[in-house]
Amino acid sequence: MTDHVFERTKVGVLGGGSWGTALAIHCARLGHDTVMWARGSDTVDAVNRLHENTVYLPGYPCPPSLRASSDLGAVITGSELLLMVVPTQYIVATLGEAAKLLQPHQVMVSCSKGISLASLETVEELLEGLVPPQFRSRLAYLSGPSFAAEVAAGQPTAVTVAAKDDQLAARVQALLSNPRFRCYRSTDVVGVEIAGALKNVLAIACGISDGLGFGNNARAALITRGLYEITKLAVARGANPLTMSGLAGMGDLVLTCTGDLSRNRTVGLRLGRGERLTDIQASMGGAVAEGVPTAVAIRTLSRKLGVECPIMEGIHRVIHEGANAQKVVTEVMSRELKPEVAPDIIKGVIVNGSSTNLLEVLAAAGPPHTPAVAEAPPLPPPPPALEMVALKEAAATAVESTKSILVEGGSSGERAEGRERAEVAMRPATVAVMAAGAGAVLGAAVVLIVSRWRRV
Repeated sequence: MTDHVFERTKVGVLGGGSWGTALAIHCARLGHDTVMWARGSDTVDAVNRLHENTVYLPGYPCPPSLRASSDLGAVITGSELLLMVVPTQYIVATLGEAAKLLQPHQVMVSCSKGISLASLETVEELLEGLVPPQFRSRLAYLSGPSFAAEVAAGQPTAVTVAAKDDQLAARVQALLSNPRFRCYRSTDVVGVEIAGALKNVLAIACGISDGLGFGNNARAALITRGLYEITKLAVARGANPLTMSGLAGMGDLVLTCTGDLSRNRTVGLRLGRGERLTDIQASMGGAVAEGVPTAVAIRTLSRKLGVECPIMEGIHRVIHEGANAQKVVTEVMSRELKPEVAPDIIKGVIVNGSSTNLLEVLAAAGPPHTPAVAEAPPLPPPPPALEMVALKEAAATAVESTKSILVEGGSSGERAEGRERAEVAMRPATVAVMAAGAGAVLGAAVVLIVSRWRRV
């Protein structure tokens, strides 16, 4: 493993919960001069005296260099890099007037996930409304699959750092990365924020499913269809759909929906077993499951945007309306039968900023009787930008379309010729998908198309 070269700086962690403590431990281990702000004097005392947050992260020692303070203003003014790690619903109350203390040379990284119940704003929108206008370009956002206990224990973790300015994202990436904590970067702030917020609601859904005694099939269906709902909402807010397949999307979703350390999944598990939400929250010792308030915000937001989200709607009914979970599951499973992906979403690809229908790419191969091409052209270089929505579903549609092209007429030689031209026509999309980082799943979908063409 190669150590990353980075500057050491003064870090202020705003939030003394489990996640804030884990990040403070990580920063102190990196050699940064780190101080953590916590509201409770018991937390501050435990960290400074016992070198352990015995309140929110017991059992994980803090480096002796890590200090804690209850003076928010002093922590803000004394830091170069600020990590905002308070629950979303308390950001406004916590930062409030203290935002005026921020200086142009500082950088603030939000490490919170959620949507404001009061305003339906993401953390990005909340912070941009709080900080001085000239400081908005100094905001970044950290998200991804990262349980606090595992980060505190030094377990390998990968996350995404997003900022509108790629250079700022790169600086934060360098400041926080080491061989145990790898940061990737993105400029899709909206996508990273939406994915991080909505996965908490899906984690409650998976917990309810497990609590009801359902198996792996049900959990897989919830994760997959839940990701579809998250993607629709994110795209409606202007996000890049490929962000949903990355660490902030699928990565965090899988972890939170399956991991035993997930507070949101635990809440769902207990709801599925028949416990009341008020009793569950009272027993959590002050820890927050962001999915509970986010469920309200998401239902309101999806209705406002006109995006159908039956799973999100159902979870809201169970959590906040006392609906019977078994009944809600039956209702969701008994809805009108429909395509897996809405027809208006199957638009294929966006190449160089312009939309291209995937079926039009196939049609470019021409009918079976088109004269043969002596030699297939070389693979073109991947386009600089490509976004794909639901490639798997679009690819399945493309297979059926291609079959009809190949079998409607012509000799076997002409059909073979058509297959070859169809493969050539699909090569740019294949290369572009893999170059865009869609990963093995999307690549396998394209391979499946080609293999099925060969069998026609």
